[in-house]
Amino acid sequence: MIKISPLKALQPGKEIFELMISDQVNGKAHKNEELSFEDLLNLFGCPLDNRPAIYVYAFRSESGIMRGIWADIDLSQTPVDAIKRHEETVSSKVESLKIERKSKAIQKSPILLVHKKDKTLDALIDFVMRTRKPLVNEWSQMDHFLYQVLEEEVIEKFVEEFMKLNAVYLADGHHRLEAAYSLQESRPQQISSLLVSADVISIGAFHRMVSGIDISYSLLMEKLKQYYYISKIPNNKAYKPDQKNRLGFYFKGEWYQLDLNNASVALSAIPDTVILQDQILSAVLGIHKPKEDERLICFPDCEWNQFLTELDRDETSIGFSLFPMTADAFITVAEKGEFLPPKSTWIAPKIPKGFMASSPEAILAKGEQVRIN
Repeated sequence: MIKISPLKALQPGKEIFELMISDQVNGKAHKNEELSFEDLLNLFGCPLDNRPAIYVYAFRSESGIMRGIWADIDLSQTPVDAIKRHEETVSSKVESLKIERKSKAIQKSPILLVHKKDKTLDALIDFVMRTRKPLVNEWSQMDHFLYQVLEEEVIEKFVEEFMKLNAVYLADGHHRLEAAYSLQESRPQQISSLLVSADVISIGAFHRMVSGIDISYSLLMEKLKQYYYISKIPNNKAYKPDQKNRLGFYFKGEWYQLDLNNASVALSAIPDTVILQDQILSAVLGIHKPKEDERLICFPDCEWNQFLTELDRDETSIGFSLFPMTADAFITVAEKGEFLPPKSTWIAPKIPKGFMASSPEAILAKGEQVRIN
């Protein structure tokens, strides 16, 4: 049972849009990059629709359209076990977000939740996109679109359908959700959420680089052979695995392919990131706390070239490339209540910073300066 409700959308105007994306488009850091979202609002003003609504979000790419529902989730009316989590949180970060959540009315971006494919929700989204034009928005030039739903009867249909869901699966926003839950006792909490179907998400891998570890070639190979068959990559080409239970491995300037061996067949159903963390990173290389250990750096697949550059730069570096999890595997882990190592999944859609902010308060801005209390 997932209780959604309308929210008040905060959309940055043209000046904020240009400031926020200048470094993304031009590959440069703009001079105001240290400013918070609230600072930007104070500087430039911001159009806000004061009417509560839910929104259909769509991102159009060469591979198709990713779409979902942007709404608040009422945590006071949503059972705690209905939102399945898969990653542990760091208490200090949760405490920081609790303070921020108490002091600021604006939620700068939604958490990302995945639900199993639902034909009725698909039909409702089709109806919304077919019966109205997307809002006029600077972000549309980057193929991000919002369709507003104000009609009470349509909103109620979405609410009713989400109430039928037994569970949703948290893909991004573990610390923000934990902070909201921890404040629930003193005040009912709503959290801005983007809910997308499992069949439209894209999951990328996170690759690992370990540096500063003093281990011999013979010892590391001996440890790896306990779990994997090891073979050299022809022409020493940087290697991305093409299936589960297979890793790329970089050590001493050489690339290898690691395949789970017959003696380790009992591990085959376990996610590759878990096998790597438990059997190699922790047991062999001493990376027991991957969230905190500075010797471990994780690179999403979209930063593959940077990953390779960093491996070549440090002679002590050890690299592992991974095959991405499937959506079904991601949901299975969450349903079992298991926790993955940090940076196990890079899940799209990725919402541009500032594109989907919300506030429970009415902030009217038509070019004038906005004050955030």
